[in-house]
Amino acid sequence: MNEHTTRGSTPQERRASRRYMWEIAAGAVGFLVTFLFLPELLPTEPGSPAAVAVALVPLVPVVWIVIALVRHVRRVDELQRGLIVLSLAIGFGAAMLISLAVVFLSTAGVVVPQPEWWVFIGGMAVWGVTIGVVSFRATR
Repeated sequence: MNEHTTRGSTPQERRASRRYMWEIAAGAVGFLVTFLFLPELLPTEPGSPAAVAVALVPLVPVVWIVIALVRHVRRVDELQRGLIVLSLAIGFGAAMLISLAVVFLSTAGVVVPQPEWWVFIGGMAVWGVTIGVVSFRATR
């Protein structure tokens, strides 16, 4: 947390921000561990029910992240809520633009490897940068 996120905030707001950061971090670590290591620890036959279950386990920490985000949005004041919603909208718009770019490239015969990851990472990155920028601008 930097001075721009704490300047002018109340102790309750700072506590809510710290709680949110810990909840998000726990979900992100859970996602990375289950996504990167679980398939290695539990090898399965491709297409089997066990493979489907192992493939879907990383969604559990992602659901945790979504719950943490919703809880945080409910705890913050109207200004912060608006900034969060704005950054989510911009990130969503970026994800939609990236998905359309992938579709248009595929109709032109260009193969984009793992396009779902481009959409996910692009949308998340734009959301993350946007929340930082709009929060910084709001505290100036």
